[in-house]
Amino acid sequence: MKRHEALQPLSRQHHSGLLIALLLNKGIKKNAPLDVLSDFICDCWTKELNDHFELEETVLLPALNKKHFPISLTEQLLEEHQQIRMLVKKAFDRSMAENDIITFASLLEKHIRFEEKVFFPKAESVLSASSLNEIALLLKESVIQSCINYPNKFWE
Repeated sequence: MKRHEALQPLSRQHHSGLLIALLLNKGIKKNAPLDVLSDFICDCWTKELNDHFELEETVLLPALNKKHFPISLTEQLLEEHQQIRMLVKKAFDRSMAENDIITFASLLEKHIRFEEKVFFPKAESVLSASSLNEIALLLKESVIQSCINYPNKFWE
């Protein structure tokens, strides 16, 4: 299903998020050093994920709060954002264990799939054309800093 034009910038960023999860899983399988994987998470958070979460929370959610949008979906999105942020904090604190990295990758992938398969389609169904146009103006296409450009190719 093609995503509405207004939400396409967020969907394109989701592709990069799925790649982050994939590369972390490859790194775990190759026994990459945990400090390298933690640094990768910090780099991806700083260059991509943090801005993405902020856009969803400051642009998309306020528009949905004005509509008849299921609060349970909003709560799930925010709860998953919080869980991911807690793991990112561990990465920045250099206190991630292998299981934390596995959990981060799994949660990030699960969260993106939830947004693409459930959250965004429901949002598109309740938002009016004018609301979607307003969102489109606020979600300027940002340059995606692809995680594949990370200098340490621990996944190879």
